[in-house]
Amino acid sequence: MSYMEIRNLKKVYNPYGMHPKVALNGLDFKVEKGDFICIMGASGSGKTTLVNILSTIDEATHGQIFLNQKDLLLLSEKEKANLRKEEIGFIFQNYNLIESLTIKNNILFSLRLNKVDQQTQLEKLNELTKMLNIEEIIDKYPSQCSGGQQQRAAIARALINEPKIIFADEPTGNLDSLNARELMEYLVKINEEKHTTIIMVTHDSFVASYSKKVYYMKDGHLDLSIDRNTKSQDDYYKEIVKVTTQMHL
Repeated sequence: MSYMEIRNLKKVYNPYGMHPKVALNGLDFKVEKGDFICIMGASGSGKTTLVNILSTIDEATHGQIFLNQKDLLLLSEKEKANLRKEEIGFIFQNYNLIESLTIKNNILFSLRLNKVDQQTQLEKLNELTKMLNIEEIIDKYPSQCSGGQQQRAAIARALINEPKIIFADEPTGNLDSLNARELMEYLVKINEEKHTTIIMVTHDSFVASYSKKVYYMKDGHLDLSIDRNTKSQDDYYKEIVKVTTQMHL
């Protein structure tokens, strides 16, 4: 079985109301360990809903999601919380940092909850802040940092538990082009060096060109996909732009 397998996944909002809204309409796809998948599609096509359900933030109406052969839809709330703690990392567009904590304490938050020893905390903190070039801001508060610095802090927080899979929803949405490029290079590095599986939502073709595979969503299902395979990033980017233009995204 694949690392993650999605079978006949459906999500209906307000199912018993006058106007039920079908957000996901019978999705099937597989994710292999170490994949870097990008999901694109028009606004309202179901991208964020899909990522929220796969990451256990939201509930599906019907279907099966196997992660490491565990059916996520059958887990209790406690089991889901443990899974999020141990296996899953999140990167959001709006950072979701805790304003009253320093950058250092934001990054270490989950390790402290898990009662990880002090030495291990500091080793992991040093490794990540160095890699993400945020060593000089760890004693600042989020409001004292730029958008790019806050996003890198949010990535450090997502990676500190060494998750096996990362879900990123428009991770470059609030970043300028230089910071966006740097962020994507970090994600590629993590994907290649740590074999971290990444599932990312974006509307940006350039950002998508850092992935290994692009899925296009339309009306709640996966419409088509592009594989990078041996293409250069430039050729892959041009193909993504071409398809994105044809789909009027």
